[in-house]
Amino acid sequence: MKNQLVLVTLSLCIALGTLQASGQTPAYHANVLGIQDGRTNVQVEIPVGLNRWGQVIGTYGGGLSGGTHAILWTPASANDGSIIGTLFSIESSPGLPSGTADTGPYGINDRGQVTGWAFTPGQGDGNQHQSWMWRPTTLNSTKGVLHGNSGTAVAFPLVSITGYGSLAEYNELINNKGAIAAYGISGRALLWTPSVPNGLSGTWTYDPNHGAIPAGFNDAGQIAGSSCDNSVWNGPYLHSGAFPPLLDSDVISSPLWIPPSSQECVFAGGALNSKGHLAVAAVSTANVIRAYLYKNGSATDISTGLSSHVQGINSYDQVVGYADTDTRRAYLFQSGTAVDLNTLNDSTGGLLLKYAIAINNVGQILASGVYPGAGASVLLTPNALVINPVVVKKGPMQISGTTYSQTVTVQNLGTTTITGPISVALDALTGGVTLTNKTGKTLYTGPGSVYANVSSSDLPAGATTTAFTLVFSNPSLKTINYTPRVLGSAAPR
Repeated sequence: MKNQLVLVTLSLCIALGTLQASGQTPAYHANVLGIQDGRTNVQVEIPVGLNRWGQVIGTYGGGLSGGTHAILWTPASANDGSIIGTLFSIESSPGLPSGTADTGPYGINDRGQVTGWAFTPGQGDGNQHQSWMWRPTTLNSTKGVLHGNSGTAVAFPLVSITGYGSLAEYNELINNKGAIAAYGISGRALLWTPSVPNGLSGTWTYDPNHGAIPAGFNDAGQIAGSSCDNSVWNGPYLHSGAFPPLLDSDVISSPLWIPPSSQECVFAGGALNSKGHLAVAAVSTANVIRAYLYKNGSATDISTGLSSHVQGINSYDQVVGYADTDTRRAYLFQSGTAVDLNTLNDSTGGLLLKYAIAINNVGQILASGVYPGAGASVLLTPNALVINPVVVKKGPMQISGTTYSQTVTVQNLGTTTITGPISVALDALTGGVTLTNKTGKTLYTGPGSVYANVSSSDLPAGATTTAFTLVFSNPSLKTINYTPRVLGSAAPR
């Protein structure tokens, strides 16, 4: 396989989810990144992970190609949702374990680092596996300038735990500082701390006391995961602070699911966001696995009664996973709703999305599904997401009693037209302040922010909208602050 391959994905553009209003632009555009029968040869056949900027890790190896090979797909520009991206063979990089025959990725962070496994015949652990971390030659910038076409790997030695033995590091999760959480022999939780942030050298430590497989790891160093070890360590856990050790107080319980016991495992999966909020799938008191959101010390049932599992969560508490209804379907759980993603995207050709694997902070969702006779990996991008560089200019705040007003304009700094209507969303609007002439609240692109449609027309390259006046009710006479964000198209926000 060449080091770098330009991939034109299969773009599926015709809309018709069953819940879409007639004539309405679907909430998501579906890009097919690969099909498992190898019909497009080298591609992302099995998706694994997604980062903030829309980079995807996965494997190819079905159809014509054979084997299992770790690859990184990088969009032409961050989050652009376009049909053109670049595939990079991580196996082409120096530093992978000697004798590597097959590879697969586990985790990816926003700086572009990737963790994974290597099958090394006659070497490694009892499964002939070793683990590795790959670092791009130039890390992705914190503003989304992407570098996914060259890099170096470091191979990790097996971790030995007294009384248990040695094993490679499995299910490696990497945060944006380049630290790695994983598990070793007997499910013992492991932590790799780089010598310098995002570096290639570091030290492994472990907790020897509990089978506590990590499922989430954030930049604050919090580790979340699952255990089915004993009557106390049975279910989800969330650990903060120094590691090791894990603490009995890390184990999470709730009256919404069956209590820990030594007789039955109560936990089915989870994911952790930057705020320390945990998406949990656990066995409910009705003895059905359901999706929950755990934050601020308590759990909320987000399943709407469905038999459901969770696989990803973003900083807006949007949770993705799947539910078992007439068949297994990819689902989005948010704001008290559970929505079948098959009803919200513009795919055609009989694609059925079965698993939603990950969701990032702009609302892109990595999913897997099936065409008749073949599996597929799919990246869903909100149609309202504006990728063109734009600038929002705010006029001075005008005050009349408790009514405040401010004009805004949007200038398109890009080279292509932004489809209207043009909206400005007000992220992190000062508490207690109300936008009285709002059009609505965002649901798919950073949910919960009020927005106003500032123009009904398309916005050509270089053009600026007519000034629009935002009107606020401010009974406490606070200084009004917000971060503007531009959305476009007729799609739901």
